[in-house]
Amino acid sequence: MFDFSFIDLDDTLFKTYLFKEDIYNCFARCGVSREDYKKTYSQAVFGPVVGYFDYTFKKHADILRDLGYQIPDSTIVELNKLLEKNYNFEDAENFLIEIKKISRQMILLTAGEQKLQEKKIAGSGLAKYFDGIEIIEGGKSQKIFELADSASKILFVNDNMQENIQTKKDLPDIILVGTKHKVRWTEDNYEASNLPYFDTLSEVKDYVARFI
Repeated sequence: MFDFSFIDLDDTLFKTYLFKEDIYNCFARCGVSREDYKKTYSQAVFGPVVGYFDYTFKKHADILRDLGYQIPDSTIVELNKLLEKNYNFEDAENFLIEIKKISRQMILLTAGEQKLQEKKIAGSGLAKYFDGIEIIEGGKSQKIFELADSASKILFVNDNMQENIQTKKDLPDIILVGTKHKVRWTEDNYEASNLPYFDTLSEVKDYVARFI
């Protein structure tokens, strides 16, 4: 049994890469170019510190407005409707059911703006599988240490390579398993990380089972 299993949301359980593409499509209808979308999305995501997240639809729209784009309030309404869509990976629920069987505490650990993350979690329908939900701005290794510093066996499943490398450095004894991001990193990146990465949550589940 794992004393704690920490599971990430974005691009681990939730297809955030598709969610972001749908955000782009909403702004594209206002004439926003993909180049400007990518640039302003990054500006909207990050707060004062890199790796800490503060994205909201309004913040992103306001940045685009500052560039001269006409973004009506109806676009914000349209963007909020995206939160009603199901972006879960197909094997997410089964994965959580199986991991919960081998975990004393299973925690959803996600970084982002509080209200937006709450809406994404609610729309996913996955909250019922967790013993606790932690929404933070960033610094996942610190939160894991804070919640589980006395635990002897900790699992962390997360897609973000930069977070994973830092977390393994901060907490070398945890069992850390990555899910491959569908867009962001290459196979060479995964190999260089020296961490286990898998294409699907079902593969992660099978890998994790060897540590029980």
